[in-house]
Amino acid sequence: MKTLKYIIGVLALACGFSAFAQEAAPEAPKVPVSVVFPEQVPYISFEAQEVLKNKLAAACAQSGMGATDDFCQFVLTSSISIVDKYVNPGNPPKYFEKGDLTVYVVDVLGKKTFDSIIVPIQGVGNSEEQAHMKAFKALSPANPNLKKFLAGANTKIVNYYEGQIDNIITQAQSLAKVYKYDEALFKLGLVPEACPSYSSKIVPAAADIYQKYIDDQANRNLAKAKAIWIAGQDAAAASEAAEYLAEIMPEAKCYPESVALSKEIAARVKADIQYYRDIEARDNAQQYDLAKRKISAWRDVGVAYGNHQKSTTYYTAWPVRY
Repeated sequence: MKTLKYIIGVLALACGFSAFAQEAAPEAPKVPVSVVFPEQVPYISFEAQEVLKNKLAAACAQSGMGATDDFCQFVLTSSISIVDKYVNPGNPPKYFEKGDLTVYVVDVLGKKTFDSIIVPIQGVGNSEEQAHMKAFKALSPANPNLKKFLAGANTKIVNYYEGQIDNIITQAQSLAKVYKYDEALFKLGLVPEACPSYSSKIVPAAADIYQKYIDDQANRNLAKAKAIWIAGQDAAAASEAAEYLAEIMPEAKCYPESVALSKEIAARVKADIQYYRDIEARDNAQQYDLAKRKISAWRDVGVAYGNHQKSTTYYTAWPVRY
């Protein structure tokens, strides 16, 4: 009996350690996905669309994917097929609708559907709009089939990108050679951090291209500042040149040259220009800011490029049947 109690105690302790380890384990990085609603569905009100989008975003959060408002290569969207509907007479009449909600994970750059699932929905209301709203509100983010689908899509995306990392880096490097640095960083930024090779391949490639981007921007600003100063050589020219010099980041290769030009201008003009009075404080602030954001700075450039493409890249060619 004592032996049996001892065994049970050991098993319970082991289970406790196992549960603790599972709770303490860091959460796996989520693949970012944008939740959108096809524009060619006029019979679904904006309010009902927002309810559905919020439900799908919540499902993503619970199932291993990360919903975001930023532009993503992968989009979670849906189409609706009404399979049965009727109206119960009364005051007011009741509208009943039953249908299939098809949820897609779409590759918007490759113009293809990555994966899909059909989720039955139904709703009753005093109008068709209310019936739609009730159907979407009844959709549970914890729907087992939906959760399994999204978790599986997360894994498929990671596997896809892991297999494409070398090609993506090659494409990004080719874009960088023709000075399309923001587009190059956008491509690298599409690779999820969940990919096993992200840290060893994407981060170094992005750091190299980001440095080229910084240098290119800095050289352009320095050239403009020089041209303005040479043409003017007065307080007005100094003030205008300062605006371009202030954009040059400390990690740029030409930064020492920009500092030298700043000192030259300040010595020649001897004017009370805020930029030149505070240049040392500005440099210290930039160095501190750089230390905080160095890892993610290149991503910001890519996201900005992607958001600019957002209105022209999303397409709404998913089937909608009513």
